[in-house]
Amino acid sequence: MATKKEETMEALMNDSMTIVSEPKKAQYEGEMVPVFLPAIEDNGSGGMKVDQYEHVTIANEHGLMRWRVLRGETVEVPVPVFVNLKEKYPKI
Repeated sequence: MATKKEETMEALMNDSMTIVSEPKKAQYEGEMVPVFLPAIEDNGSGGMKVDQYEHVTIANEHGLMRWRVLRGETVEVPVPVFVNLKEKYPKI
């Protein structure tokens, strides 16, 4: 007996205008490291807001990994992202 989810997927697959794809898997499945980056207090000139995220991009033969680390809060990041941040901020 088919479940309701399977019946819905079958109905969608029978429609010629609908494309069904597999959900994306998590990019990183290894160890996570807690990181705290201090918030940037300067709100810029002219009332402009400062981006409170540190953007980290790692590209290699396995693919592309993009992470946004929020400043002012403790955030868990993958080990490769921590290594990258450690190069830029040696005291974290």
